[in-house]
Amino acid sequence: MSTDIRNYIIGCNYWDSENGADMWLRYNPQVIDDDLRRLSEYGVKYLRCFPNWRDFQPVEKQLTINGMTRDYCWSDDRIPPDLSYVDPEMLERFGYLCETAEKYDIKLIVSVMTGWMSGKLFAPPALINKNVITDPEALMLSAKFITRFVGFVKKYPAVYCYDLGNECNCMGKTSCREEAYTWTAFITAHIRAADNSRMVLSGMHGLTVRDGRGWFIEDQAEITDMLTTHPYSSPSLGSDAEPMNQPRTTILPTAQTCFYADIGGKGAMMEEQGLISPSLANLNIAGQFARVNLFSGLANGSQGYLWWIAMEHLHIRHTPYTWSMTGRTHGIFDSDKNPKPVAHSIKNFSKLLERLPFDILPDRKREAVCVLPGNTQWEAGAVSFILAKQAGFDIRFRYYEQTIPEAPIYLLPSISGTAPISADKYEYLIERVRNHGAVLYISADGGHLTNFEQVTGLRSYGVRKSGRRQNAEFRLACGDLNLDYLCQKELLAQPISENVGVLATNAEGNAVFTRHRLGKGYVYLLGFALESWLWSRNLLFCDHDMPAYYMIYSEIASEVLCRRLVRSSNPHLGVTEHPTESGAIAIAVNYWDEDEPAELIVQNGYKLTPVHGSCDFIPACDGAIYIVEKEK
Repeated sequence: MSTDIRNYIIGCNYWDSENGADMWLRYNPQVIDDDLRRLSEYGVKYLRCFPNWRDFQPVEKQLTINGMTRDYCWSDDRIPPDLSYVDPEMLERFGYLCETAEKYDIKLIVSVMTGWMSGKLFAPPALINKNVITDPEALMLSAKFITRFVGFVKKYPAVYCYDLGNECNCMGKTSCREEAYTWTAFITAHIRAADNSRMVLSGMHGLTVRDGRGWFIEDQAEITDMLTTHPYSSPSLGSDAEPMNQPRTTILPTAQTCFYADIGGKGAMMEEQGLISPSLANLNIAGQFARVNLFSGLANGSQGYLWWIAMEHLHIRHTPYTWSMTGRTHGIFDSDKNPKPVAHSIKNFSKLLERLPFDILPDRKREAVCVLPGNTQWEAGAVSFILAKQAGFDIRFRYYEQTIPEAPIYLLPSISGTAPISADKYEYLIERVRNHGAVLYISADGGHLTNFEQVTGLRSYGVRKSGRRQNAEFRLACGDLNLDYLCQKELLAQPISENVGVLATNAEGNAVFTRHRLGKGYVYLLGFALESWLWSRNLLFCDHDMPAYYMIYSEIASEVLCRRLVRSSNPHLGVTEHPTESGAIAIAVNYWDEDEPAELIVQNGYKLTPVHGSCDFIPACDGAIYIVEKEK
């Protein structure tokens, strides 16, 4: 989808600098005003803010005989003024935040059901020890809160949109998909009933395709208006294996956001990202991490970017800030309200958006569809995303049970098991190759495929679960590649068709990488699970001396690469091409922690004009933007 540059969501998440998650109980309007003034001076256009559920609906049960519930009151035994049990004083305090945001020209993303924050559950006292996702009483109180709260805040112009809450899939366990779906639909419906003029974002993190945990990307996309990712440098994303300013860690946040958007069929944005601990990286590296993700997100369709969080909370001495070493020093400002390098990254990027000579950034060209098998989803797909970037083309994701769009290239990475893809989708891909000239790439991890000989031009002599290290010599159009790899399940196969070209063999003479002419197109088969193996390796993409694994992807994409108006021969850069009537807008992102030569290749008959940055080199963890037009 295209991106509205003038309304691009850029900013951070917000708890006040003095009290953090207790800002509504220990209310200080002067602090809020000073915080927002400083944030506005550093390019923050949007704040995601949080009405703490515990404080806004501080309801306790009044019990009678045999412990039966007689009535509800507030936690200090006051009688609520109405049956919503929402504290009007808290509403007025939130109203002040809205008015102050308008004063400083900041828009608010209101995280409605804030019952979870930084590792602590903030539920009303009446719901202690209850599952607030599935319990009927919790759902009743949620509905009452939403109706009253949203009905109050909708009058403020500064309110841009809502999200369901902060990572609400952490508020309670779900035993099945239906429970997660029902809660999401219930909360969204009540928000829209109170205010149907604004979007409702998901606010979730850690969604999956379909693995039984219940919180599915497709369901969130069906119900809400935009998906959200929270891609920190963390184990949950798989981005903790390499430094924060080096490839893999710098690319995976973008890959996850594209993964959500493609699987869900809805826009997605990076809603949270931050430096979890200064022991993981210094402040300058955190600034680089923010900058590269700002450029990469814009280039690859993210609808916005919010840092976690506005202010450092190192001085706070109440929970959850005293529980662990994480979450205390995230801020773009330190405890003395001095700007960190992240603040400068946000400010500079915000100014760049204001001066760009176009209002709309068209969707980028994506030449390939990565069809994710039923048993290898995020991990294999993420590596495919990285390898394609390095090779010079872009992909979109599809789960194998979804409708697969037409494309010149299809990727089936690291297939395994008896049902790596449904029969009808497999037949569709073969038809696209045979009759429309598409390229199909398959990397094998013991996966079962019908019509194997007809499709690949190979005869299988078995699969060996060796777990051995192998070596293969690749003879590719883009150059030779000597590759050592670990092969858990080795496909033993030899050509049986004159239409097969063997591009790599191992020391035993086994065909490792082949190309089979099938009708108008080609089927490439790699005899080991490249993507799954690379995912399991550390320091994979942050070493200049590592083998050029991406050359395998360059081989399968050689024809489509020539059709790009602009690309780079430097594998540490990712270049997106956004077609326009007169040519294209191109964005080049350096995912590396060193300055890199641009090495741009422009198609004959076109010229490149920099809008931001240089045609010669791109600084570390930075980006450049170009206009590509026909030469006159």
